[in-house]
Amino acid sequence: MSDDLVPRRAARARRAPWADRLEEAATQLADGIVRRERVGEAPHDAFAVLRRLGLIGLTVPAELGGEGATLAETSEAARRLARVDGGLAHAVGYHWVWLWFVSAYGVHGSEPAAPTAPARELARRTAVDGLVWASIGSAFGGSGGTVRSAGGYAVSARRGFATGAPLADLLFTQSVLDEDGRMRVWAIPTDREGVTVSGDWDPVGQRLSASPGVVLDDVRATDDDLVAIVSPPSEHPLPLQSLMIPAFQSLFGWLAVGIAEGALLEARDYVRGHGRPWVHSAADTATEDVHVVAGFGRQVAAVSAAAALVREGAAELDALAAAPTSVTPAQRGEVAEVIAAGKIAAHHAGLDAASAVFDLTGARSASASFGLDRHWRNLRTLTLHDPVAYKHEELGRYFLSGDLPIPSVYR
Repeated sequence: MSDDLVPRRAARARRAPWADRLEEAATQLADGIVRRERVGEAPHDAFAVLRRLGLIGLTVPAELGGEGATLAETSEAARRLARVDGGLAHAVGYHWVWLWFVSAYGVHGSEPAAPTAPARELARRTAVDGLVWASIGSAFGGSGGTVRSAGGYAVSARRGFATGAPLADLLFTQSVLDEDGRMRVWAIPTDREGVTVSGDWDPVGQRLSASPGVVLDDVRATDDDLVAIVSPPSEHPLPLQSLMIPAFQSLFGWLAVGIAEGALLEARDYVRGHGRPWVHSAADTATEDVHVVAGFGRQVAAVSAAAALVREGAAELDALAAAPTSVTPAQRGEVAEVIAAGKIAAHHAGLDAASAVFDLTGARSASASFGLDRHWRNLRTLTLHDPVAYKHEELGRYFLSGDLPIPSVYR
């Protein structure tokens, strides 16, 4: 599905039936990406490609009309798209992971009182109708409050960044019901009165992730919009709920790997097609210049090592996700630290590779027409999502003292 920079001998357990469609999508999206990224408009046309190829419901179980992809398969799918378009991969990766949890709540529930039937129906509708999800908050931090109102509830929330919101049909929203302190997980249609999506997304990178601010102002909600009832921020999350943040951290690792791979692959194509040996080089072609050859070797090794570590964490997470209601805090914490290590490695290797490609391709490659700079800009923006310094500290504490991360917004 997503050929590594250095091929692996180990055969995959299975080739997903949707893998060829994903490859077709990546090929189509590569056409015109430099222009689209420069304009920076929300990628409605790109999502239309994914919808046409039946990839919107990737993580919905087959019995509900989806493809039944695992979290690990989903993250690698986002990695493949990130080679071409880091912003789009970010937005659709979020959609796929949120949808996995919606589907999981529908199948497993989160507690005996949780309303699983609406979650199943929402997952089914998403797969059949190609609905797009975004989110305005994390499961553990909360993002607003809820009060009872005539005929249901009034939900209020505010989020400075909501990836994919301008593209979304539904917002995955968590809010605490004031009267009982329990957190409700809602699926709020974006066209409902009181939902405002701002136009304030203008970053240096990840421009196509479409991540502006969102405000919910006393938005009407009913039990039909209720995906689950989960632990409030003051309590330890339920087993299924506890997997949400490691899943997103794993996705970030794969996005960083994919963007770095895209930079290296495009740089390789540039050297093959346009590169020239340096005036003081003894080589006849750029592909024979020892500094270019060695430079690519160094970067490929570093990014491939990061990919291997990210893949290990994703596989461990998949093992937990196979039985999400029986996960223990120790199991969750141990896997979270493997994922943290992979994310750290992908952060450093990715930024280094996306910058180093200019040393390997030369001055002419800095032309805006080639768009090689977008990979570094995308990675630099993506890696600001949560500071890597805190991941260093988290992993160091685990290594030195065995401290497991307490589930929270970013751990």
